[in-house]
Amino acid sequence: MKMLLQLRIIPLLSLFFFAMFFYDFADAKGQSMVYQITLNNTIRSYIVYKPLVTGTKGLPLMIVLHGGLGNAEHIEKMTGMNEIADTGKFLVAYPNGTEGRFALMKNKRTWNAGRCCGQAVKQKVDDVFFIKKMIEDIHTKFLIDTRRVYVTGMSNGAMMAYRLACEIPDKIAAIIPVSGTLAVDNCDKAKDIPVLHIHGDQDKNVPFAGGRGEAGVEKVGHRSVPDTMKLILQARQCSPPERKTLNGNIQIFSYCCSNGAPVVLYIIKGGGHVWPGGKERSGRDCGSRYFSASKLAWEFAKQFSKTR
Repeated sequence: MKMLLQLRIIPLLSLFFFAMFFYDFADAKGQSMVYQITLNNTIRSYIVYKPLVTGTKGLPLMIVLHGGLGNAEHIEKMTGMNEIADTGKFLVAYPNGTEGRFALMKNKRTWNAGRCCGQAVKQKVDDVFFIKKMIEDIHTKFLIDTRRVYVTGMSNGAMMAYRLACEIPDKIAAIIPVSGTLAVDNCDKAKDIPVLHIHGDQDKNVPFAGGRGEAGVEKVGHRSVPDTMKLILQARQCSPPERKTLNGNIQIFSYCCSNGAPVVLYIIKGGGHVWPGGKERSGRDCGSRYFSASKLAWEFAKQFSKTR
């Protein structure tokens, strides 16, 4: 009888431990870590999310830039990019821009993307240099594939993504600006950088048609989406775009270019100033009925690699 009881217990214990292992494995997530670098006597910080992988050597890097008056922690939660990284097996970096002038604005940060925004522009902060050094710092820690460094961003962060492509195109393999337009006046050096631009035609912060956004805190005249596309395309020698409609309210314009990388424009009919598929600061879904901008960003970016 005692022998029979032991034989019954052993299979049950094995099943229990297998179930616990499977549960832990299925729910396992990566880890976010905060790092700092000192540039010109100024401490700059960034978060790196490492998916659950045994090694990081040769992994791609996706840089996600927060919007104006946002920060790294907020954009990490808002975009859900970590979940995409878990399945796509890439690192994610969330850098912090320049903090506000007053105590209540310390963690409300901005990027110097050219004509916008905030203290970063007023202080003439060299954010291009910061991001370049951040990439180098991440490489020393994780041995990333420097041929596959991608940049996306929201609003002021989207503007900064454009500026990085314009000024350090040798470091960037593709950009995905969301709800933000080009804020510098020349971007011909970025002609070999693939671009996926996502914008709502009812955006009241960075208006599709350009100008000052009625809901924007920063009273800056923004470049329109059509004018942004014109500047991005002018050096690429592109044919007229292929057009299609997705889900009835998303217009997609795909440009094939003979003297540069492809450009794709997603226009969300009725869409506002959102990260599609993300979370608002209140935790509510924002623009989730459209698609996941984070998933789309990775699906677009992973096609491309620098040739060097």
